[in-house]
Amino acid sequence: MESSLSTLWRFRELLGSLVSRELKARYRGSALGFFWSLINPLLLLTVYSVVFGWVLDGGGRFMPDGDDGQSAVSYPLYLVAGLFPWVWFQTSVLESTMALSVNGGLLRKAVFPANVLPTVTALSNFTHFLLALPILVGAMAIGRFNGQSVLGWESIFVVLVVGLQLLMCVGLGLGLSALNVHFKDVRDLLANVLQLLFFLAPIIYPLWLFEDKSGAAWDTLRAVIRLNPMTPFVLGYQSLLLEARFPAWHVTAQMVAYAIAAMVIGLWLFRRLEDTLAEAA
Repeated sequence: MESSLSTLWRFRELLGSLVSRELKARYRGSALGFFWSLINPLLLLTVYSVVFGWVLDGGGRFMPDGDDGQSAVSYPLYLVAGLFPWVWFQTSVLESTMALSVNGGLLRKAVFPANVLPTVTALSNFTHFLLALPILVGAMAIGRFNGQSVLGWESIFVVLVVGLQLLMCVGLGLGLSALNVHFKDVRDLLANVLQLLFFLAPIIYPLWLFEDKSGAAWDTLRAVIRLNPMTPFVLGYQSLLLEARFPAWHVTAQMVAYAIAAMVIGLWLFRRLEDTLAEAA
């Protein structure tokens, strides 16, 4: 683990250069530039807002008014707090998984550090998320101006949630990219798993919808949602941005545990498979 991390640190200038090159290459010749990376989450936001916030809820008021007299968070505002981090997570993990497979030529160069490639992809998608943050914060500011109790001083601590999610994305990218070189169906399997995890995270619905449900099936569903690796992160964003309070201690502990576990397991898998990456790619 220390060897892999020290390699990333030693090649930090190469890492920064490759991230910059990937971002420039992606939007070279494009009139809208990085705004293309916002189209997908904005389209999803529009569709889910209409279907769940208006059609199913009969007008868009999603959550009841707060005890402090302020109007509750509207559904589009609730949705954007979890959707943008999810899009970052999904694209980062999927693209990182393919980072080694599509760069087989670089892996055959003895002096090139293979673990840089999935890390570059994770950092590139992290940059896209940072570029989208003004839209997220702007939406929160509009909501606060309209009397919704969002974006308190506690919101500055969202950087800690972002840092933990970045750590998890890098760790998952390292492990899954090495696995995908040896097992080519990892990426396709992962795409289906991520689609399932999206609907098993409190992004398009709040957890309190299931609180009064009883029975073994509902207990199992609640447990699966709680174990979803993105659930604590989504709850962390929602607590800090929408509710102006710190996440519950168990949510914070779960975020830290998932981030560390993803990094440790990802680095371990990468080191175990590193010697055979060049010939398998």
